[in-house]
Amino acid sequence: MAMTVPSGWSAEGRAEQIKKAAAGEYDVVIIGGGITGAGIARECALRGISFCLVDKRDFAFGTSSRSSKLFHGGIRYLSSREFGLVRESTTERNWLLHHLPNLVRPLGFMYCAYEKGQDRPIMVKVGVKLYEILSDWCSGFKNFRKSRIFKKNFVEEFEPALETESPELGKLLLAGFYYDTNCDDARVTLEIIKESLEYAAGKSVALNYARVEDYRLDSSGRARGVVVCDELGGGSFEIRGRVVVSATGIWTDELLGKAGYDRPRIYPTKGVHIIVPNERIGNRNAFGLRSFDDGRFFFVLRRGKVTVIGTTDTAYYPESRNLDEPWCKKEDCDYLLRTVNRMFPHARLTYDDIIGTFAGIRPLIKQEGARHESDVSRTHEIMATDNGVVAIAGGKSTTHRRMAEELLFYLVDKGYLPGFKRSEHSRRGYSKVPFKVGISRREFDAALIAGGLHGVSWPEQIDYLYRQFGRQGIRILERVKKDPESGRPLLEGYPHCRAEIEFILEHENAPKLIDVLCRRTEAQWMIWHYKQPRLAAEVAAIMASFYGWPAERREAEIEEYLTYVENTVRFIKEN
Repeated sequence: MAMTVPSGWSAEGRAEQIKKAAAGEYDVVIIGGGITGAGIARECALRGISFCLVDKRDFAFGTSSRSSKLFHGGIRYLSSREFGLVRESTTERNWLLHHLPNLVRPLGFMYCAYEKGQDRPIMVKVGVKLYEILSDWCSGFKNFRKSRIFKKNFVEEFEPALETESPELGKLLLAGFYYDTNCDDARVTLEIIKESLEYAAGKSVALNYARVEDYRLDSSGRARGVVVCDELGGGSFEIRGRVVVSATGIWTDELLGKAGYDRPRIYPTKGVHIIVPNERIGNRNAFGLRSFDDGRFFFVLRRGKVTVIGTTDTAYYPESRNLDEPWCKKEDCDYLLRTVNRMFPHARLTYDDIIGTFAGIRPLIKQEGARHESDVSRTHEIMATDNGVVAIAGGKSTTHRRMAEELLFYLVDKGYLPGFKRSEHSRRGYSKVPFKVGISRREFDAALIAGGLHGVSWPEQIDYLYRQFGRQGIRILERVKKDPESGRPLLEGYPHCRAEIEFILEHENAPKLIDVLCRRTEAQWMIWHYKQPRLAAEVAAIMASFYGWPAERREAEIEEYLTYVENTVRFIKEN
């Protein structure tokens, strides 16, 4: 299935996009360009419902670019008997894996039982088997790979870097092995928005850097739109709609407060990840570990040449109430490294091994009786204010489609969309159609051979373009074939090239350097922090040429991005 990128969806056309947003009247105005807002846009577009999606920063700026980069069922939720959540999550994971195989990829996990550990052998055996059963049950797709139980001797050969005996834990007794998937969360969000605009065929709009200042009320006091501030160009404008939906995650209370809703619902918790070279740890798969400090669960995730360690799970109530800028602190890093260095004793990780970090905030729903942050359920909730603003919050990125579908049918059932006609495309589950950008590696390679593109680039770059761009990677390689210099690495040893950046600027609405390096690519945390100035200069030069930036704007963009990078690793330089 061909993927056509929405024409003109570039920051070059921002003025026209704003003009169109202000002139139209939409069925749904969606506030929040994270994965939940993107999912709502897709549900609308597939069913012929027009939308205008706005975000005060970039798309996927918040939690949707700062997760553990997984679509998973959450095996640890079995211990709290959240079987419905696990079944729902694994069902959605399997759908994503089948229909977006380049971006959602299988990843093997080890779940270990030690003599003195918190997770007993029977728990591991039952947990892994139950996880597989829930994944198969009513999912529409059978679990993509079977789980296994490994004995100690096999684990020692399979994962030789793992500690199999220690004074605190005793001997390793066995390990459960199961599969979940990894992903680029920000790119999945972006692809959903792009596809939504394609399905909308010109009837809908998506704007970043468009901050909602207030609601537009009709004569009866009902919200019929929003007043928006253009964060880049200045000035305000109105967007009209039949219903306003907030999918703003950790900013939900703020947006609902503007509508007079005075019951705070969000319990924000900070999650930090640190990235190190995989060769320093030596893990061949992913691990679920329990902290030696407090027993909380976190991951050690194999991601190609790097390993992602995280996440922490701590209450986040900054004095400034600024939810935009959570950072990895020394105590966060030390918390993770203490356990990893004991479970992988030959690693001996220090701050010098850290490639980069990222931190995000989860928009959990407040829950009475939860003893720890990690005990708070990942279920979601739909709320409505007296003046008709509807909000959805909580949940997991894995279940974004299900959440968005539930929100849409809530709007229909409550009469917010009276003109919505019952038909085949109005049934539940209709949106479980393949993503147009999704492509298997076999199909991708066949397309390269058919187009004479297989030899135009080096294997690692081809692998990267397949994973990140799917069918669109073929278009980028076509550029490289016409202009071989455009495929030259911008930074030695990494796959990023001018052809990729130009494609992003033309088709992915990235007005700022930080958008390209933090969200259109994973460069911010996949490339060593001390190499970032060189990369930033290279990419900023391409953007300056494309957008016609003066030298002052180019330097300002570089400074903004490098300040962000500096803040992610500040604790390293302070010690």
